[in-house]
Amino acid sequence: MSQQSTTSHTAVIQGFRTKLKECTVRAACGRSYVRTAKLTEWLKEKVEPDSDNTHASRLLVATYHNRIKDFLPTSSEELCAGEHCCLLVFSILLDLGLGCLVDRFQRQAIEDRHLPIDLLSLRSKLAAMDLASLNLPIPEDLAERFDEMQWRFCAARLDFRVGRDHPKNTIIPIFKKEKINDKGGTAQLWQIAVQEEFVGHQMRRAVSSSRFHDPKDDFGWGYSFALKTFNQGNRDLYLNEIAAFIGLKNHEGMVRFLTDYGHKEIQRATGGLGTVAPGSVQNVTKTTYNILLEYGDCDLDEFFAARLPPVFDTEVEAFWHDLFEIADAVEGIHNLEVSTDGMRQKFYGWHADIKPDNILSVQGKFKLADPGFVKFVKKTDKLPPMEKIMGGTETYGAPECYPGKNGTSIAVPQTIDIWSLGCVFSIAATWVVLGYPGIRQFVKVRQTAINRLSSKEPSRLGDTFHDSRNVLPDVTSWHGLLRSALRKTDTITSRVLDLVDGKMLLGDSRQRSKAVDICKDLQQILIENRAKPKRPMPENIMKALLEVDEEAPSKSAGMMSSQVSTSRRESLNIPQDRKARKSKLLDQPLRKTAHRSERLKSALSARAAEPEIKPSFYTTPTKETVSAQRQASGVPDTPFLQEKIVVRQDPEDAHFVQHRKSGHVHSFTPISPTSTRPKLTGMSRRNTFQNVFQARQEVERREKHNYLRKTRKDQLLTKHFGNRDIKFLVDNGETMKDFWYEATYLLETLVWKAAGQDDNGMDLFFTAGPVKVENKKDKSEFLKAMRDAKAHPTENMHTDIRVSLGNIFAKYLEELENRNKYPYLKQVKDLALIIFTDGVWAGVANKDDVNQQIVSFVKKLGRTVSNLKIRPVGIEFIQFGNDPDATYMLRHLDKDLKWAGIPDIIDTEPSSGDVNKMLLGSFVEEYDEDNDDDYGGLMNESTDVSSEWLRPLGSPARSSSYQTIPLSEQAPDNRIPTINPPIPPSRQTTQNWRHPSP
Repeated sequence: MSQQSTTSHTAVIQGFRTKLKECTVRAACGRSYVRTAKLTEWLKEKVEPDSDNTHASRLLVATYHNRIKDFLPTSSEELCAGEHCCLLVFSILLDLGLGCLVDRFQRQAIEDRHLPIDLLSLRSKLAAMDLASLNLPIPEDLAERFDEMQWRFCAARLDFRVGRDHPKNTIIPIFKKEKINDKGGTAQLWQIAVQEEFVGHQMRRAVSSSRFHDPKDDFGWGYSFALKTFNQGNRDLYLNEIAAFIGLKNHEGMVRFLTDYGHKEIQRATGGLGTVAPGSVQNVTKTTYNILLEYGDCDLDEFFAARLPPVFDTEVEAFWHDLFEIADAVEGIHNLEVSTDGMRQKFYGWHADIKPDNILSVQGKFKLADPGFVKFVKKTDKLPPMEKIMGGTETYGAPECYPGKNGTSIAVPQTIDIWSLGCVFSIAATWVVLGYPGIRQFVKVRQTAINRLSSKEPSRLGDTFHDSRNVLPDVTSWHGLLRSALRKTDTITSRVLDLVDGKMLLGDSRQRSKAVDICKDLQQILIENRAKPKRPMPENIMKALLEVDEEAPSKSAGMMSSQVSTSRRESLNIPQDRKARKSKLLDQPLRKTAHRSERLKSALSARAAEPEIKPSFYTTPTKETVSAQRQASGVPDTPFLQEKIVVRQDPEDAHFVQHRKSGHVHSFTPISPTSTRPKLTGMSRRNTFQNVFQARQEVERREKHNYLRKTRKDQLLTKHFGNRDIKFLVDNGETMKDFWYEATYLLETLVWKAAGQDDNGMDLFFTAGPVKVENKKDKSEFLKAMRDAKAHPTENMHTDIRVSLGNIFAKYLEELENRNKYPYLKQVKDLALIIFTDGVWAGVANKDDVNQQIVSFVKKLGRTVSNLKIRPVGIEFIQFGNDPDATYMLRHLDKDLKWAGIPDIIDTEPSSGDVNKMLLGSFVEEYDEDNDDDYGGLMNESTDVSSEWLRPLGSPARSSSYQTIPLSEQAPDNRIPTINPPIPPSRQTTQNWRHPSP
């Protein structure tokens, strides 16, 4: 082949690499991913308009030119063939310099829809390709190189209400990420942006208003979201919040929950942090639990600080109408009704943290957010409903929630939310009358009142609306001041203050109105206000005011969330020079007036649709007159207030509920029927399920007439065990103390059931202490060890499972190596390692180290054992307790080995699960695969909404219906909500003070 031709082919390959670089984006986590939609569109494009050659076809010719002289083994049409498309596989191989292998990959069904493919399967498929016959310089670690490269082409996709647990190598395609807040140490709230091609079609419809494009960058169209990320160790709070969002998903007044995902995120850590050595930089795996929400423009605090209060009657009415929808959201929580599979359930609910920070402006509508402390109980005849609530914020908390009053947590009624809502209305009324400076003055008034009380008697009160028993008299006096300063155009705020004083901010919780009655009162205020005659505004003035309001920025400089809380701020830095000072004061940016643009646009639009009417400027048209004039001209009469807020019915919800249905749920949750154990649906297929009591009964029956005391083997176990050692490892760290009796009973049962399976006796080791049992067959020896005081869990004994596993692994490998060196030694038996643990492992800072330890062991094992597929070693984790983080971690230990190219030698089972699975699951495939997606760990029966929302692990493989989403156009831009993460009692500050009883 000529040198010119070779140069041409090289240029084609180089052109691909240039395009690939153009399509590569650096994610917020620091890793890079490929915009595959953009890349595949380019591959399908014609090189020239009048040519039939595509970039893909040219690349095929270029990559095969040295290998094939006559006909190409595949074609660009085959590479682009629908569900069998291999363009991404081809791209990965091209980047590895091995594009000429794409036909071999096609024959092994390694296609785009199957990416990412686990390393174990990849090695198997490569072995079947007979690559050695090609006489090409193919690297021995091709599988590892392909695996490392493929994740760049397999960034996660965000689908509406389809939760995922992503493998740790998955890249989340967040290209912009900015922290909003970091409250409480349990979660962080971020503003994120994701490119359109990584957002599913249903998700796009759900958040269509958040679509944007920044012409300053080359990222293309994207969507803004709010991402709430819970730290490792807070999975229980994460699950509680998801459950609350699901229960409230059809309420318009709640911020919309979009999806959730768990992720073992790979982050780059610098020396001196955690376990990273000083001066070094390395990848650290961090487990996070994430909730994706619709974004908001601002919270209520920001809204008050960034906007001028309403002036005209229609503006005042519009503001209060929107804020009253928060009351409807509270009523929806207090009286929740959920229909699941035709069964209707009713619940009492508490939000427990209503405050301006948790009220967001979303597309011009106020919505209630952060249901992290929400609690639901099934409705009963007991009235009023009372429940102990965790969390809350002191400033807006009711007197009965004040911890200094009784010294301990007490059950509280739902009307704690009415008090908090009354506080919000009080601040809102202050802003309507006096603007944002008035809110700051109101803070000072309350603080002065509290300080005056503290001088008379000791008090631990901070900024509150009460004196620990009743509303502060200064608050009531402040409301009187507001009434005296009202504008003539404002006929609503005084009525709201009457409601706050008379039915909401009452020290006796029994005297406060219920949410449903508050909603009726607020509705009546608006109805009566609409019936009052309104003075029309001249059209020319309306247009002028609209023009001024439109010129004002959406958010004024210096008025962002970090500066607009209701606490005191520093005064403006104004120059001392008089001329400069005047210039500084006069050049302050314009600020929008609340609800002005919306109302003026609506009024101007309505006037444009009406026939010309020339009433006297001093004549006030009545509601009936305007309505009649509209009807006469064919213009529909559009009342300002809808009499009833319609609850959204989301057609996608049915799929989501079905998706969640297989998971374990606490009793009395608003989504699923009661359950106290994970559903072991798979076991019904085998008819061999045995819990510990059934197994015990069978063994006792087996031994009942064993007069000769001969060992009688379990027939099922005998079919599978063969020549295999049985070793038990019991976690005796302090967190296992409450499960010790259960562990002892279960261990005795397993030893008794497995009698005779290990011909030289079974072994027992503990994670701490000198006690052990070796080569024993009598269950009494194991009971004696479990009852030994030296083996019992003790305080401050933190389990480091790596030490015990390391000792067992090292000894087993040593035996294998000795056997290989000295063939005359006795054959080393296979191993069944059964571990009793709660999975907390307080002595292991990075739980992923355990995964890496097992991977390292299996790799070394593979070098000495000819066939790992027969599972010469099996590891069974039996989990005690219900720690959700431990459950998540153990489940990933069971599932993640294949991504490291390791055969599945791990199984997990709850301590109340199937005894046969505990003994066989780690090395008998039938038992290992059975029930994998159903296991969610142990859960205690509970009446709150925190549920272990289990769902299928969400294999990252793309379904056959997956299609590359084409690039799109046009979008508006917006901001993001502020949501406060929940804070558990052990981490609460003085601002989050409500503790549950011990």
